[in-house]
Amino acid sequence: MSPAPRRMLVVGVLFTIILLITTAHYITSPDPSTGKLGKLASKVGDRVQELLHTGGSSATDDTPELLKNETSTTSETTSETPTSTSTEISRETSPPEVEADEPVVKQPPVKEVPAATAESEKGNDKVGQFLHVRPSAPLPKDAGIKGCEYPLVIHVTPDVHCTGALALYGSIVRNVLRQPEELMNKTCVHFTYVEENLKTIEGMYKWPAYPNPFTHVADCAALDTKPELNDVVPVRWQALPPIEKPRIMEARLKTWLAALNKVHSWGFDAYPRILILDADSIIITDIHKIFQDTSMEYTIAGAADQFFNCNDRARINGGMILLKPSRYFHISATELLYDPGASCISGKWEQSEQELLNCICGFNTNRALSPEFRCTVLPLHDSVWPKNYGCSGANVFPMRSIHFTAAPKPWLVKEEQLDLRFDTGFWHCVRDASRAGDATALEKCEVPDAEVTRKVVMGEHYV
Repeated sequence: MSPAPRRMLVVGVLFTIILLITTAHYITSPDPSTGKLGKLASKVGDRVQELLHTGGSSATDDTPELLKNETSTTSETTSETPTSTSTEISRETSPPEVEADEPVVKQPPVKEVPAATAESEKGNDKVGQFLHVRPSAPLPKDAGIKGCEYPLVIHVTPDVHCTGALALYGSIVRNVLRQPEELMNKTCVHFTYVEENLKTIEGMYKWPAYPNPFTHVADCAALDTKPELNDVVPVRWQALPPIEKPRIMEARLKTWLAALNKVHSWGFDAYPRILILDADSIIITDIHKIFQDTSMEYTIAGAADQFFNCNDRARINGGMILLKPSRYFHISATELLYDPGASCISGKWEQSEQELLNCICGFNTNRALSPEFRCTVLPLHDSVWPKNYGCSGANVFPMRSIHFTAAPKPWLVKEEQLDLRFDTGFWHCVRDASRAGDATALEKCEVPDAEVTRKVVMGEHYV
């Protein structure tokens, strides 16, 4: 090769190198007027790709696809892991973007519902329409006393029934102390009473705790002022509105007219089931078994009435009712009171709520008024009357309670004669220990075994 072509080749190579250096400098240097990177056009094979770096006020997105993907990934990562508090505050406080054409939804005004009154809850005289109670949700099942699996309900009036209620409460405490594994922290008592100032069923359905209304009666005042007992079995007072006497009602006894108010306690739905006891009853043992031995399928499980003889157990007695309470059952039962044709035994609700229960269930009658509510009779040993201690059916298992009905009430027996019989003697022991608030003395109250109790006959030692 001659020197001239060689020089031209060297010059060409140098020119190419200078061109490449200049181009690289142009690419990496910012535009002094904008501070932005420049523009590079490159040819790859037969295809030309134009890479435009952001700059100026162009409205088009010229970001390369790869950069878009990287930016998107970075953006997602940043949003998931905030790097500054100010970003979070900005995100929380910035108002949401609303499209211009998006219609504004106006919320309807909240309609104020007037409080129920006795007048507003009054229906008409048509059968099944005597009440006009607005629908409401059932009470939450945790609204009762915490942990209580065996709730007992006792209706109290400010008279001698305070003494009966105190003795009954003491016997419940004794049972818990004697069977702590089965009953401790699982048993509670709710005392119900008629509150004249409570005018509506709707107000009753809230079931708030009330203060003791009968502190002026010593034995009632003792029901919730004996810490040694109340710590074993907690208590709470629940108010019932006065129930309107049905026009057809002619109660056989004055106390049975007052007992009609107990119907309202059938709506006490703070628990799946409640055991309703009369104040002339007394618990001996196995409260838990009364609940456990009875299927949940029954709305009503009542003690046998056992009025005439050992085998007379075709009806239920209101002295012990294991009930599945609900507002529906309560309203349905209450409506029956005002149906002139519903009193299926006496035609005039002579036996108060006890007759209502039997008519609902169809016991001792041709048909059940409300067959949707399933019923059963409890075993005889769950609640035994003094006249029936000797019944074979009452002695297969230990007696769980005594109901002083069709017999003198213990508070009417002369004080010096209470200990002449095991039943009134036991009642005497738990009454006095309860008055003293003495749990140790309560636990020591004894009931003899069946070989002794079954020999005690009605009328013996009673005056």
